[in-house]
Amino acid sequence: MKRLRLLNCLFGFLILFNTESFTQSIHNEESYTIKQTQYRRGIEINENQQSYEEKYAGKNLDEEKRSLFPLRDRTGVWTELNPKIPRVTYLGIHFINPDTGWAVGDLGAVIKTTTGGEDLPNGQAGWTISETQTTTLLLKVHSYNGQVVIATGYDGLILRSTDGGESFVQVTSGVGSGIDLWGVQMLNDTLGWVCGLNQTLLKTTDAGLTWHPVNTGLNQHYWALDFLNEQMGMISCGGGKILKSTDGGNTWTEHQAGDGSALYAIDIIDTLHIASAGANGKNVYTSDGGIIWIQNNRLQHDELNSIKFIDTDTGYTIGIFTGESWGIRKTTNRGVTWFTPPIANLSEWELELLPGGIGYSVGSNLSINKTTSGYDNWEGLFLNANFVDVYFTNELTGYAADGRYTGGPLYKTTDGGLNWFGLPNFPSQVFTSSLRCVTFTDSVTGFAGSAPARIVKTTDAGDSWYIVNRTGLTDTIGLINRFFFINQKTGWAVTTRGGILKTTDGGENWFAQLNAGISVIFKSIHFVNSLYGWTANASQWPYKTTNGGENWIQQTNLNIFNTRDIYFLDSLNGFTIKILELYRTTNSGNNWFTQFNPQYVLRNFGWLSKNHGFIVGDGVYETTNSGNTWQEILELRNIGLQKFHSPKNYIGYSVGNLGLVYKYIDTTIVPVELNSFSANVDGNYVELNWSTSSELNNSGFQVEKSFDKETWFNIGFVDGSGTTTNVNHYSFIDNEIISDIQFYRLKQIDYDGSYEYSKVIEVNSEFNISSYHLFQNYPNPFNSSTIIDYQVSVKSLVNISLCDIKGEKILELVNDEKEKGLYTTALTNNRLPSGVYLVRMITSTGYSAVIKITLIK
Repeated sequence: MKRLRLLNCLFGFLILFNTESFTQSIHNEESYTIKQTQYRRGIEINENQQSYEEKYAGKNLDEEKRSLFPLRDRTGVWTELNPKIPRVTYLGIHFINPDTGWAVGDLGAVIKTTTGGEDLPNGQAGWTISETQTTTLLLKVHSYNGQVVIATGYDGLILRSTDGGESFVQVTSGVGSGIDLWGVQMLNDTLGWVCGLNQTLLKTTDAGLTWHPVNTGLNQHYWALDFLNEQMGMISCGGGKILKSTDGGNTWTEHQAGDGSALYAIDIIDTLHIASAGANGKNVYTSDGGIIWIQNNRLQHDELNSIKFIDTDTGYTIGIFTGESWGIRKTTNRGVTWFTPPIANLSEWELELLPGGIGYSVGSNLSINKTTSGYDNWEGLFLNANFVDVYFTNELTGYAADGRYTGGPLYKTTDGGLNWFGLPNFPSQVFTSSLRCVTFTDSVTGFAGSAPARIVKTTDAGDSWYIVNRTGLTDTIGLINRFFFINQKTGWAVTTRGGILKTTDGGENWFAQLNAGISVIFKSIHFVNSLYGWTANASQWPYKTTNGGENWIQQTNLNIFNTRDIYFLDSLNGFTIKILELYRTTNSGNNWFTQFNPQYVLRNFGWLSKNHGFIVGDGVYETTNSGNTWQEILELRNIGLQKFHSPKNYIGYSVGNLGLVYKYIDTTIVPVELNSFSANVDGNYVELNWSTSSELNNSGFQVEKSFDKETWFNIGFVDGSGTTTNVNHYSFIDNEIISDIQFYRLKQIDYDGSYEYSKVIEVNSEFNISSYHLFQNYPNPFNSSTIIDYQVSVKSLVNISLCDIKGEKILELVNDEKEKGLYTTALTNNRLPSGVYLVRMITSTGYSAVIKITLIK
């Protein structure tokens, strides 16, 4: 998979949060226990489950949709980097070929792909969001020709698209409220069928524009339908009934398939072989066209929602497992026995199996999975981790902790949050509970924590980890909830059962400073300096120290109780939050007063500078005056942000449930930073090259030329990148060389017309270069990108390679025949670890040179 991989597939099925995780999730605002929905099928709801109606009872569905869909009208400084599609449950999926398909689900979500669901190297997104103008749950989608697309859903909803599923309009179904439409199939350009509850069967002969009821005579729910061709079709129904037609739906015959348990899915393999599955793990098979049905042993499921066979013997089914959440099962003997494929996926609603070993499936909580190797190895197309903490060491490199599974995993990005990968050597097995926190003290040294109050450390930017020493706390002390380092040597960690640990040797050894008891749930810790510190206590009053933690005193005389996070701007001014309250002190915590009471849950502070900070949670609030006033960012209301971290005073990242990653840029202070500006003479033209490390409201660059550095001519314009903190490279070619010597400069112009000039560079087109030379790179040291200039005195074959410190080649930068001239090349490789490298230049004329370059992340 080219896109974000759901590495969690390798862990099997979803493990619900254990008691330790739940203990710290007071008022359940941070509990990630997945709650299934039964979608009006009438099955028994377990204690920790809820129906679809209960899920949205009393809620504004437009508000819910806005919070789970990517921001379209964003604030201008917040950008959703992941997942870029609605974070909802998907119930239906259909592909007309291996690349083009649609998925539909909760809150009227329809997404489309033409790339097999994966992002392309050129930056094209794997999925786009279609316009539906509805918040109604969508259940199924189908198309025959790829142009007309039909989606069905709750309360008789039928949506129709005539532009390939880019946009949909509602058409009249003729059925009332409560009649959910669970099956749809278009058989040709005009003929199609829809089925649903209360013996609902609809037919269209005008490509879905109008629908007409068909009476079969069977009074049951019609859960799914499948047509082998325009004449032969079957419907799986309540009561274990199967309806069959061999005359294009004009007449239907009724057949009993096993016992009376409802059948939710059906697959016509050929005219004789059909499989069906449904409630209570029921699965049946016929080899005589549906006359006699064999009922196989039940699977341990609450319900089987989809069944597909690739031949008469081999098939797959997905559903909700009893006691195991959800997953996939396979049979090679017509359903007599079922087993789990090597890499099972987490979907439970619908399978789509295509020729050539390609398959797709969808399910709860942004679960969209794909297989390309014989239907047995499934991988997620979207990173849907529940991020509980985030830390960026610079603008590009960051880490995020997944709070769903025991011990992680821990994810990393090296491109500013656009793409994430699970760290393969992260020691998840050393933890007994979910990962809760991550922090770094420099670009390579970091820490992560969970239960049993265990801390792991990396000194190579996450490539490897080891358990550090810990004394004074037993394994029953809970899990590590937060780190705080005052410098690279001195830091603290707090636990969910009243533990405070300290290190004074850079985190190699930690010792207990306080065992406050299991009733104390420390959520956060903050030090103003090496002596003065506070904790946030989610169950009682906070604790305070004035001697570096030698003594911690509970502040029982204060009015702040059950707090979630705490932060001090300086020795006098501090803030702490409860779930629905912000407190402030202006006298070192001696007194606290309520600053405001928000409507939505508050979780954590995130500060870019002393003046500029955020509180993130179900509501997001911003201050630009050191907390004197706070303004809610309405566009971010109720999307579920958990943590915010800022590596620089103009950029920050926030994460949340189901892979949510947001990037914030303060456009008032982001500069336009010109990294380099150089020129190459090649034959009869001059090539100008420059790069920026950040831009603010950059409309573009006016390229100017002069022959005397006094009179300048505008020779072209290159568009800028607006506002960004990514590295951008630009070039411009001047084909009109008039004089032996010319000068160039850039006029960088903002959207408001303001401008600045670059340095002036001189170009001699006389080709008076008399020697080869490999210049030192710039910048050096560098982070992710650097420029290397070199000159060639005689036409020759030039090879420039990047080598390790031993001289062994890593990658080739240039291998081409070059005319006499000055050249430049860029090295951009975010995968390289920090260290010293060699750049070697060799020519066919015998010239050889080596420079040292330093990469620091």
